Amino acid sequence: MTPPLRRLRLAHGGLAGLAEAVRSGALPADAPLRASLERVASQDPALHAFTQVLADAVPGTEGPLAGLPVAVKDNIDVAGHVTSLGLPLDARPVAERDAEVVTLLKEAGAVLVGKTNLPELASSAVTRNPHHGDARNPWDPERTAGGSSGGSAVAVAADMVVAALGTDTAGSTLIPAALTGVCGMRPTHGRLSTRGVVPLSPTFDTVGVMAWDPRDVALVFGVLDGSAGRTPAEVDLAGLRVGVLTGWFREAEPGVLARFDEAVARLAEAGAVPVPVELPTAPVVRDRARVIYTREVGAVYSGLLDEGTVYSASVERRRVPGADDAGYARALRFRAEWRREVEAAFADADVLACPTTPITAPRIDTATEETTSALMAFTYPFCLAGVPALSLPCGLQDGLPVGMTLVAPAGADLRLLDVGAALPVHSRPYPPPPREHHP
Repeated sequence: MTPPLRRLRLAHGGLAGLAEAVRSGALPADAPLRASLERVASQDPALHAFTQVLADAVPGTEGPLAGLPVAVKDNIDVAGHVTSLGLPLDARPVAERDAEVVTLLKEAGAVLVGKTNLPELASSAVTRNPHHGDARNPWDPERTAGGSSGGSAVAVAADMVVAALGTDTAGSTLIPAALTGVCGMRPTHGRLSTRGVVPLSPTFDTVGVMAWDPRDVALVFGVLDGSAGRTPAEVDLAGLRVGVLTGWFREAEPGVLARFDEAVARLAEAGAVPVPVELPTAPVVRDRARVIYTREVGAVYSGLLDEGTVYSASVERRRVPGADDAGYARALRFRAEWRREVEAAFADADVLACPTTPITAPRIDTATEETTSALMAFTYPFCLAGVPALSLPCGLQDGLPVGMTLVAPAGADLRLLDVGAALPVHSRPYPPPPREHHP
């Protein structure tokens, strides 16, 4: 049975049509919100997508997102509500004003249903949380939804909201989107405002968007970057050069590679031209990027953590900045060289493509530091390059979603979304709905 919000979305041809139905009065303004809250009540006690459900939610009746129920990760400020960072609600202050991206959502008519779960201080690619529960994957609740924007992914995948904002530092939007079978975008670094978003690593941090379909991601993204109302460009797949990344990016589970290769084959059948592209430096990027990440995270944490409090292991490992000034400077120089290498790859390709993660969603109870490192293997390189990346579901492996990432040159965010909307990477338009789960 198709869940209520998805039925509404399908009945109106996507989120743009659903918002138009609210604006025109063809649909009661509170209909999407009522469907959302009913779904939250039935699903969230088992899946732990939310840290807070906002009782003061009021749907708008004007704007490109009129009446659409959305959620934001709980490291993004919402005025009058705690920004928990995944810590207990009574351990953190109430935000005095909305983050800029929240202001833009509200002005566009969206209704903010709640704030979503994350590991303490957004510190892991697996959303385990001792205070708010572990974010569970709707496809198999014994498995992780990924992280650190795991709650946002669950809220979309389980049909509790039609779109959600996460943040992305080293793949924190792309990874959960892939593991839960939704679309997720990490924009060009610096493209979207991070005012009112608690920082983690400024060199990498960005706001990310998740929804069911690239067109829906584009609708929300347009509100955030000022391009709302833009008519998406029609993309002719004939001759589109898809740079299929080789080498390091083939080091994935056989089932993941099989689903990815099938998606590439569907692109070729539609007229696209797959071309092999190698990024020779990719195998060392993750370790070099971590030098920057640990240095910056340690500095941020020093101002956030209480001296006498013991936090999750993923936080405790990052309490102290990991590199001296010279090591940090070398890593920044490497970043500039890596960006040039990625930029050069677009001489042979219009977009680059690889699996989003080399593995499908691991079990929550067996996830280790090695697991979380594996989940970030293919996302870290593009986060360091600062280029836009879009994860699309491209099939199932043993009943679990597999994601395919498309990457465009820096600044080509809208073009990337247009291409994503045109690509037949799914075996059908939408993955099957996540199964109902009752504790």
